Amino acid sequence: MEPHQKPVLHILVVGFHHKKGCQVEFSYPPLVAGTEGKSECPSGWKYLPTLALPDGSHNFASDFVCFNLPSLTDPERSVYGISCYRQIALEAVKNRTADLTRSTVQKSVCTLLALPIYGYVEVKLSLIAQAFFEQGDFASTDILVKAYEQLNACLTSLEPQEIAPTRLHFVGVPLRDLLLKWRHKILILFKLLLLQKRVVCFGSPVHPTCALILGIASLHPELISKGFQQVACVKTSRPMSPMPTFSTTHDEQVEEEVEVNVAEQEGASLPDRPEVSDELNDFDGRSIASAKEATGGCEDQTIGSSSSSSSSPSSASSSPSMDVGAVNVAARSAPPPPTHTLMRETSVDTIASNFSSLYAIEPSEWGAPLRIFHEGQLCLPYISLPYMDLLTDPSVKGYVIGASNVLFQHKRQLADVMIDVEAAVVDALDPDTKRAIQLTTEDLRFVDFVVRHVQTPKEDAEGSEGWIRDQLYGYTVALLKTSLHPDGSKEMEHFNSHFMAAFKATRCYGDWCERTGGGAVPAFEGLLGGHPFAGTLSVADMKLRIAQTMQNSESGRKLNQAVTNTSRAVGGALTTAKGAFSSWWTSITATPQGGQLAPAEQHQQQQQQQSWTTTETTPNEGSGPERADEDEQPTTGTPAFEKDAIPTAEVSASHATSNRTVVEIGREAELLDRGGGDAGAAPKATTNELTFPAGF
Repeated sequence: MEPHQKPVLHILVVGFHHKKGCQVEFSYPPLVAGTEGKSECPSGWKYLPTLALPDGSHNFASDFVCFNLPSLTDPERSVYGISCYRQIALEAVKNRTADLTRSTVQKSVCTLLALPIYGYVEVKLSLIAQAFFEQGDFASTDILVKAYEQLNACLTSLEPQEIAPTRLHFVGVPLRDLLLKWRHKILILFKLLLLQKRVVCFGSPVHPTCALILGIASLHPELISKGFQQVACVKTSRPMSPMPTFSTTHDEQVEEEVEVNVAEQEGASLPDRPEVSDELNDFDGRSIASAKEATGGCEDQTIGSSSSSSSSPSSASSSPSMDVGAVNVAARSAPPPPTHTLMRETSVDTIASNFSSLYAIEPSEWGAPLRIFHEGQLCLPYISLPYMDLLTDPSVKGYVIGASNVLFQHKRQLADVMIDVEAAVVDALDPDTKRAIQLTTEDLRFVDFVVRHVQTPKEDAEGSEGWIRDQLYGYTVALLKTSLHPDGSKEMEHFNSHFMAAFKATRCYGDWCERTGGGAVPAFEGLLGGHPFAGTLSVADMKLRIAQTMQNSESGRKLNQAVTNTSRAVGGALTTAKGAFSSWWTSITATPQGGQLAPAEQHQQQQQQQSWTTTETTPNEGSGPERADEDEQPTTGTPAFEKDAIPTAEVSASHATSNRTVVEIGREAELLDRGGGDAGAAPKATTNELTFPAGF
């Protein structure tokens, strides 16, 4: 940020019009000078409204969006935006205008910043947006003008040293929540940023995606505070509407040519200088061209000293083929052999002391930050559909973007790695990238150590957000120190040899070597190379490897899904069977409430009592109603068999209150007996009562 520039550049309102789509309804100061600040955007920010109102926002009542824009005045600086989106019912609007034709109103209150302090402004912007929506009159924008003035007054009153990473840049970044959700994958994403690949993160709503991208960036030392200047800057190969165009004047071209000639002359005279090694250690402010020439001069001087010494000629002849890091290590006096590693200890205190020695080094001593987002490498926490063509421009070398439109998910040719934010899945589409981001056993030990402490945090101690950043800071220092070892060494394998080879081929690593004279950092001289968690293999390491494979590989995810589906199906079947058995058992064992029989059961009981007490009779010859009535008169205590034989008889069991089981010949026999008496004479029959004790 320039000294005369305000931290908050603009505050604006973006709304959705049913005919015009997303548009700027208010801006202060006006985005286009000399206008009223309504429905107008600069040509370089033509699609700004689509960033403030993200795709799919109509499905949510609220959301936060973080986005980056190229500066309109400086081609090497970016502008940082934070948008607070709200959707309210039309009934809550007091002053309704003709353009409000739907049942809901969708608007965003947005600020454009000169500093990447997303979280700090997000907290205050949410209160501003709430007050703006609660007043119910969108034509009244005085509250936004006052908020703009107060935010700038609050930020400009701070001293420059108070606007530090620990004060403003990390506010609102949910680092602990991210670590608990992504667990070991957080280290995969951390290392993925170093490879400068094409990474597409997709999810809806947008805020979790923005939080993930900014959270991973905040783990890299001083990346947000000092390495975010060019996150949205790229000089496209052809004019594009999403990007501003800058013309290079004739004077600027002359100055660039003069600087190149001076650099070449300085580089050519470097071999004649008597103290080349001292020049290599002074790496602050060194240009790219002079650093390259200095490296060449160092190689020549090393060859000469090697030939005049008592070393063998073979070492002198092989030195020109050595890489930059090895040459500078050989140029030092009495260099320690890089054969020792930091061994993994079982004591937590020992591990803490190892890390404390790593992150005790100041970032400025080893050239922090690494310029990950530089020279065509973009970091856009959210982009909309109109920016898709920008990703295919040859000037764009790599990017980390967030999107909510499903088309980005289907355009797999635009990405090397696809990240599903909601499901926490990292899908590497490129085989080389997939091998490079695999975590080693030492990496799994390290990230497991961090996750276990985060699960039981202590305030301003183990498990806190500051402690997490310290661990990743120490990991970065150890990684850079180990990168100076020769290829194929054991120390390189601790960080995954495929990853180290890919990392050393990136632009950011080459830029770091050029700025530090090939890694000749004085603060690294007292450090041992290798992984801080290097050690022998144990059973716990095997468990970590199996868990990581099951969670991160495609076959492991399919197996987990199959187990989940099978468990759900078996559990549902057992629940259904248990419910059916319980209902059946209840219907058998349950007694009527209050000990009373139901009306139907009472009627059946009366019929049973009538059938058990029948008379034993000897009918005479003849027929008629009188004889039938005589035959039906009972004799107490004597059950009777029916006069006519019944081909099929219905047998029923009845549970009586006397706990006796009775077998009954159905009432059909009695009805037939009555019918036979009416029809005529029937043979004589004797009936006896058949009773059985309970439990027969």
